[in-house]
Amino acid sequence: MKPLSSISTDLVLSPFGASASEILEAAKCAEESGFDGIWMLDHFSGVIADKKWSHETFTILGAIAAITETVKLGSLVANMMNRSPVILASAFSSLQGISEGRATLGLGTGAPPGTLFALEQEMVGRELDEGKRRHRRLIETIQSLRCIWSGEKNFEGEFISFRNLEAVVEPNSSLPIVVGANGLEMIQLASEYADGVNIRVGPSTEKMIRRAVALAPSNEFEISVHENLDLSHPLGGEIDKWLELGVRRRACMISTPFDLETVSQIGAHLQKI
Repeated sequence: MKPLSSISTDLVLSPFGASASEILEAAKCAEESGFDGIWMLDHFSGVIADKKWSHETFTILGAIAAITETVKLGSLVANMMNRSPVILASAFSSLQGISEGRATLGLGTGAPPGTLFALEQEMVGRELDEGKRRHRRLIETIQSLRCIWSGEKNFEGEFISFRNLEAVVEPNSSLPIVVGANGLEMIQLASEYADGVNIRVGPSTEKMIRRAVALAPSNEFEISVHENLDLSHPLGGEIDKWLELGVRRRACMISTPFDLETVSQIGAHLQKI
């Protein structure tokens, strides 16, 4: 982890409408030019972005892990409604093995009913939670994942249960969890159950960051922001304002067609600060 006086900058690769080879090329460019990490969105349909396809997150992240050596990797964020915790544990354990421990599990509640991103679940007939129920399910998802990692065979909750479960994850692998937050309650949840929080930049960003700083259980709790990469800025966007607020990591998104020349130039500038 970087010292408190510095900030990491990662690249978030949108899977919508980009070929797998384009994504891998962008990932390699990010590592070679100086970005600290690479994240992938978790969406199985391009419809929500008006694109013709998307990609499965952990498949692509595994391929990126195989062609990179130093960058951090992660999902931003894995939708808890798309996979059972057992399947999620297996997928993330595989990624952690391929990357040799460079991965972080970004985890989120999924979209509430009636919103644009909820369209994916509606297409497959999956009922979505609302309000406090979504939060309870996320807490239980995190708890069940921790149980799987610790080798516990049984879990019984409101939403999740398993019995005599064993031999799911690779031994001695780590499970760092970052929760994607879109409100103050999610920041509270992250501070109690996760290792960090990622805040999507919007009108209430500063208020949410201050809340996250106030609730952070230790200096190891990482506060990050998710914004678009500003291709017109030499550093991909302002950095000082985030440092002053207590942010430790920027996750900056790009979409196809990837402007790799500019990405490379931004990475080179980041290496100099």
